[in-house]
Amino acid sequence: MDRRIKASRDQEKRLASKIGGTTTAGSGNGWAVKNDVRNKAWSIECKTTTRSSFTLTHSTLVNAEKNAILDMRDMALAVEMCGRTWVVISEQTFLRLIEHEEDA
Repeated sequence: MDRRIKASRDQEKRLASKIGGTTTAGSGNGWAVKNDVRNKAWSIECKTTTRSSFTLTHSTLVNAEKNAILDMRDMALAVEMCGRTWVVISEQTFLRLIEHEEDA
């Protein structure tokens, strides 16, 4: 197996385990559920690179968001690079999370 594919699958499995979710079989080539990891609330597109940079495009974000909306979940994009994972969410989602935090 190509090491990039293995790294991607490993990232997806680790994240799914951490959030109590599942990986999505065929997320890159299926017609139903598209993002890589999901739980009750979140649909997460995963990206991984061995480089020290990652190009984040508008198209990547919009596609991940569209797929999450179709799955009736919030969208996040998880980017793993240099041994650390970064999670990108929309400002709208971020502000809603902050609001819930203040209510608690």
